[in-house]
Order: sequence, then C-alpha cells, then structure tokens
Amino acid sequence: MKTIHARILLFTSMLLVLALIPWNLTAQENTDSNIQLAEAIICRSIENRTPIASASVFSDNVGQIYCFTKVVGATTDTAIIHHWYLNGKLKASVTLPVRSASWRTWSSKKITPDETGDWMVEVVTEDGNALESILFLVQ
Repeated sequence: MKTIHARILLFTSMLLVLALIPWNLTAQENTDSNIQLAEAIICRSIENRTPIASASVFSDNVGQIYCFTKVVGATTDTAIIHHWYLNGKLKASVTLPVRSASWRTWSSKKITPDETGDWMVEVVTEDGNALESILFLVQ
C-alpha cells in the first residue's frame, strides 16, 4: 500500500514540475523575428535564380513582372508572403516557402494593359510582420 501511495505522490510531483516548465519552445523555434530581406527587387524576369531587368517603371505591355526576394536569418522552415497591390487594392497574395538561412524566392504577376497605375508589393512574414514594401509604376 505504501508503494502505491509513493508512486502516486511521485507521479503528482512530476506533473507539477511539468506544469511549471514553459512549453512554448516550438513557438520560439518557429518565430520569424530573425528574418530579414537582403534583396527585394521588381524585375522583368528571373534567370538562374537572379533578377533580370530590374526597374521601377514598366510599360503597360510588360506582360509579366516578378518580385524577387532574398531572405536571410531563418532558423527553421517558414514562409514569406508577397501581397501585390494596384492603386491600393489587393490583387494577389502569394505564399512562398523559406527553407534555409539564405533563401532566394520570387512571385510573379501577369499585368494586362488596363492594369496601369501605382503598384506595390508588400513582403510580410507568416506572422504578418512587414519586411519591405516595393513601389513601382505601370504606365
């Protein structure tokens, strides 16, 4: 009988100790507070993971535009999001994986001749933290 009571006391003590340990380690490991952008470029194409023909003004017949980003500082697999805006209205959101401490990634947007105006790509973390806003014009 004493053995059962001792085991119950030991088990209860272990539960109490476990309850006092902060178990948010996963949240800390997956935080993207260390992520930074080493590069954020709007361009006409990507070749061999390199932006080609970067600019801040494009003609209305450009066809397709790319947002190239180089992410540094990730400690675990995470993601960033490219939000594409035209004249303040959200046109597209693209979630892109980030799988190492130095990661190049990009999204693209087809531009039709009637989509002229002020464009912006907002780059944010999975948590919604803004990393960069890139402005460009389509005319």
